[in-house]
Amino acid sequence: MEPADGLLGAGRLAAVRAAGVGPVADTDLERFARLASAMLDVPVALVSIVETGRQVFPGQVGLPEPWASARETPLTHSLCQFVAASREPLVVADTRRDPLTRDSLAIPDLDVVAYAGVPLVDSEGEAFGSLCAIDHEPRTWTSEELALLTDLAGACSAELRLRIAARRAAEAHSELERGRERAELMLRAATELGQATTLADLRHRVRELVGGPLQPVYVGLSLVRDDGRLVRVADPEGPVGLERNHPTYELDAGWPTARCISLQRTIVIEDEDQLLRDGYDPVAVDEWRALGIGAATCVPLVGSHRVLGAIAFCWDGPHAAELTEEAVLSTIAGYAATAVARLVELEQRVTAATELQAAMLTAPITVPGLEIATLYRTSAAADMVGGDWYDVHLLTPEAPGPDAPDAPVVVTIGDITGHDMRAAAVMGQARSMLRQAGIDAPGHSPARALTSVQRAAEVLDLDLSGTAVHGHLRPTAEGWELVWTNAGHPPPLVLAPHGVRTVLDDGDFLLHPGLDLGERRDHRTTLARESVLLLYTDGLLDEHRADHDAMVEEVAATASGLIAAGLPLAAVVEGLADALVGTRADDDVAILAVRVT
Repeated sequence: MEPADGLLGAGRLAAVRAAGVGPVADTDLERFARLASAMLDVPVALVSIVETGRQVFPGQVGLPEPWASARETPLTHSLCQFVAASREPLVVADTRRDPLTRDSLAIPDLDVVAYAGVPLVDSEGEAFGSLCAIDHEPRTWTSEELALLTDLAGACSAELRLRIAARRAAEAHSELERGRERAELMLRAATELGQATTLADLRHRVRELVGGPLQPVYVGLSLVRDDGRLVRVADPEGPVGLERNHPTYELDAGWPTARCISLQRTIVIEDEDQLLRDGYDPVAVDEWRALGIGAATCVPLVGSHRVLGAIAFCWDGPHAAELTEEAVLSTIAGYAATAVARLVELEQRVTAATELQAAMLTAPITVPGLEIATLYRTSAAADMVGGDWYDVHLLTPEAPGPDAPDAPVVVTIGDITGHDMRAAAVMGQARSMLRQAGIDAPGHSPARALTSVQRAAEVLDLDLSGTAVHGHLRPTAEGWELVWTNAGHPPPLVLAPHGVRTVLDDGDFLLHPGLDLGERRDHRTTLARESVLLLYTDGLLDEHRADHDAMVEEVAATASGLIAAGLPLAAVVEGLADALVGTRADDDVAILAVRVT
């Protein structure tokens, strides 16, 4: 028996799907079947939904087994299909004699002899199926019985229509919520991605941004290098196998991101079959499987002059992107492209600045009787370079010869105002001028050398503003003598054995154009054996605390503890910066430490 004509219409099948019922007992639809059975006094009554190859009974009374438990039959056993196809009632007194129904297997298997069915229709008039009454004997259906069945079918249809309307309202609300969430996501993207400080941080922020709303299992970031190759930005929490195995690849390689960049358009791969059909590299397919990816959307990062790279958003199963989702991903990629351009430029500036800073900061010299260690850490502000500096070198003897005093070891710590390239440039000039002034200053006086630098800066119109400690170390019978001058800088510390700490708080006015409050002074002290001279910049102090003396004491106590632990001096200055600065990076830090050995 062939399915009834008109049964497979798109509108009718859409109505069946929208009804959302199947071969499972439904409390409300069972009630309609019971009412039909009781009011028409029939042994069998069905709420039948006719699908493409079967009919299902969410409501039924009186069906024999195994049909009662299965709640479905093939269409070979369906008379309701004729009702659904024609959208008209079907009333048969004896199915065995009617040309339309006499070949149906419902007659021998379900004992359907008399049949009356009324269509169940949606708001557009499409028929889900029927509400039907069945008798096992021939029967002439009365007009009253058919009127009752028609009324019950109308009420049952209304119930199904209400369910569809409620479901669609819920879906509309859900879509509205998704739209609102995605609008918020696009607004957050500008702020979140604009705050990225490194490319790894950017990749992390993109993943966190889309993780909740879109739920990808992997987010990859690939960028175009200057040599034309692509490089993957590794996951900051640990690179996945793809990033370890293929950290770089060619632009013409058969990877989805490479194709996305080459074509300068979004590439959508809805499932693995598409990946195979579109001819991607077998290696890419293997990595796809290893990551458990089922679908991906690759979006290009379009800069002002070229494509900078691509972001791959990947899911663990087939994924058909909605229109709003594509808009969200494109917006995120746009903000990410802006961030990439900014970060690449910043990285180039930082590289140049770091090289400049490194060229200006000398490595510790080797001096018999002294252990010397230095440290410089830049802040994360501005150009990530600044005016903090240290210097340590030997000064040329005043009168070379066998009776001339030993050349002093010059130690300097300073801080030129600013955290940018200008500050670094002024610092470099000040450092060179101070070295020259030290050679020419009468008596090699640190105070006179610093005064000479300040006066030369005024003549040269050099905006020299900042602080410094400048001193000389010479060996004596008691240890090493320190002669120093302080221009408004945090006080040097002398950390003697057994925890004895001395703050060298003698000082004068800071370095500033036009500021001259009198003659700078030299000060003297002796460093005993095993004592440590500690010079540092104010980046080691927390600017948010008001008690300067307490902060200096904290520096002294922390350094003393590290020294008492028997650490090498290089480890002491590293540990000191770690303990007092940690992740706080709002100022540069320079440290110069000298131990008398």
